[in-house]
Amino acid sequence: MECGGIAYISYGSRTDTIRIWNLSDFHVGSAACAEEKLSEDINIIKDDPFSFWFGGGDYVDLISPSDKRWDATTVSNKFTIKDLGNLGDAQIRYVAKILEPIKHKCLGLLMGNHEKEYMKHKEQEHLQVWLCKELNTINLGYCAFMDVMFTRNPKTKGAVLSDKSEARGFTRLRKRFFLHHGAGCANTEGGKMSRLIQFMLRFSKADVYMISHLHDETGKRISTIDANERCDKIIDFEKVGVISGGYLKTYQQGMTSYGEVKGYAPTVLGAACVTIKPDRNEVRAVV
Repeated sequence: MECGGIAYISYGSRTDTIRIWNLSDFHVGSAACAEEKLSEDINIIKDDPFSFWFGGGDYVDLISPSDKRWDATTVSNKFTIKDLGNLGDAQIRYVAKILEPIKHKCLGLLMGNHEKEYMKHKEQEHLQVWLCKELNTINLGYCAFMDVMFTRNPKTKGAVLSDKSEARGFTRLRKRFFLHHGAGCANTEGGKMSRLIQFMLRFSKADVYMISHLHDETGKRISTIDANERCDKIIDFEKVGVISGGYLKTYQQGMTSYGEVKGYAPTVLGAACVTIKPDRNEVRAVV
């Protein structure tokens, strides 16, 4: 587990709404990767002056001939037989290229189970580190806490990532994010919601929870009751969680994926996000 420190976002107006995206589960390398949809969402983040993002992992499929799920008919034609001799580098470099336009808006990168298993078995633990350096962002491992500080500065146009020395202004709102690639193989609506709620209850001190892995989109808001520091007043504490969709189609005409063989539900394509209005201390899930 990692602690990612504090990221600082400066914004200009009391009415501004900041969007934080959980961009995950691309599975680049599979013929079932919905690259057009991925490109569309990347362009939304690039063109929106108030959008930032975390990477949720599984950016690459990394299923090699030694993997029991290997099926040559499911490999993207963007990769050649020669690439199989250096599959990790080939796919990670491709991901870095498509994320280049939004790297200045990245708050940090998790790794997913596809990266973790490939790197472990192929002794290539450098791949995640290389991607983070290439995108000039922090490596959040598989699971992390990270705080985001929002500072209003009337001189700021839109919203920008800044360092601590530049984060001067009026409103200073700090939100703690709990980030995990996700776990398990829940295949029902109730099972997926239960997985999200478990994270929200087990790691109870965060404000926002971002989970991936299940290739579906759902959100949950939980309110809890506590007392203030002097224990003379009841206060409400609200937190929001999202499970993000992905970009690997379960069912693709002309091929048979391992998800199809197992009878998984069709993937909800796209990324979930949360919206934050710092001057109103308001957080909402968008799925």
